Amino acid sequence: MTPEVQRLQDIEEIRQLRARYTRYSDTHDWDNWRQLFVDDFVLEVEGQPRVSRDLPDRGRAQGIDAIVKASAELLDGVPTAHHVLLPEITITGPDTANGVWAVNDEIWFPTCHFKGWGHYHEKYLRTDDGWRIASTRVTRTRVEEHWL
Repeated sequence: MTPEVQRLQDIEEIRQLRARYTRYSDTHDWDNWRQLFVDDFVLEVEGQPRVSRDLPDRGRAQGIDAIVKASAELLDGVPTAHHVLLPEITITGPDTANGVWAVNDEIWFPTCHFKGWGHYHEKYLRTDDGWRIASTRVTRTRVEEHWL
């Protein structure tokens, strides 16, 4: 396989990885969602959804097991819809890549309807099981919270 063909194949595999992330997240398929990350996955969010006005709108968490547990608890019975598009994927080494994706998401908490627009900034690692997400940093260009 030529280097260019390998690069294009890697980019497509990362696109598919991100598509599964979005689908598993919105369908709350936490077992499959967990398989998309490295164990020491780092998540940073600015302009994050809040179930209470008293919570911070920024957060950082590390370790996929803890992140899956917190996500499953926070979103239990809560509908979500994420639209992730316009990927900019750069292969940075034989087993590393970076990506930036535009995102629009909505979350219908019992006390608040959250709408967010912004970008996912991600780092990917190729593992023995294929490409995995190593870190995600969410930046927001706009947030709307409609408290009920």
